[in-house]
Amino acid sequence: MIVIVTAITYWVIRFGVPRVRAWIAARKAEPAMAALRIPAPKRTVPVPDPLCYECVYAHIVRGYGVEELIACGYAFPMREVLFRVRECSDYRPKRERNRVEIANEGAVCILPLDEKAADFHAVAARRDGEGELESSYD
Repeated sequence: MIVIVTAITYWVIRFGVPRVRAWIAARKAEPAMAALRIPAPKRTVPVPDPLCYECVYAHIVRGYGVEELIACGYAFPMREVLFRVRECSDYRPKRERNRVEIANEGAVCILPLDEKAADFHAVAARRDGEGELESSYD
């Protein structure tokens, strides 16, 4: 008797429960939502130019396409650089700013109070970046 009750219970659970769930879902009559799976765009971080582009020791050869050959001439023999350089212990910029250019970045030129506006160009021509008088007009 126990075997028959167990078999009936098994068949009811196996086939009856899914049918009841499907009948309840059909009675709700809600429209199904379509899920769109749109891949997110890949965000690429812009890679800065290699430090070698601005170095005195770099020898750069560029082709017509994306071909490029960079060699470092800091030590003999020149060695080829096979990757984009972010930091280099031997880096030296091609053009270093001198003290006058660094000082003049935030400097404001103020004329002496006794000079007139008409003499402005002559006074400005006599001064160089360090405040000394220098002119070809004298």
